[in-house]
Amino acid sequence: MGLFTGLLLLPLAPVRGVAWVVEQVAEEADRQWYDPEAIQRDMLQLELDFDDGRISAEEREAEEDRLMERLAVSQARLSALQNEALHEQEVIDG
Repeated sequence: MGLFTGLLLLPLAPVRGVAWVVEQVAEEADRQWYDPEAIQRDMLQLELDFDDGRISAEEREAEEDRLMERLAVSQARLSALQNEALHEQEVIDG
């Protein structure tokens, strides 16, 4: 990037910084949302809430379905990452 271009884009630096922070926060929230351990904790809490009578059977079933969907997405992502890592290793090994 040239000096002139750098000077022209300088006023946009704070906007780019804020956008980067927002992207980092969104990525971390997404990572936590699909964390298998977090999903298991939510499942356990769901069972406890049901056993204590805080939620109905219908609410339990609906939330359980949502948690199972999150878990399926989590497992699919993990599988994709593992496949990508395996492919990269194969490329390195030649």
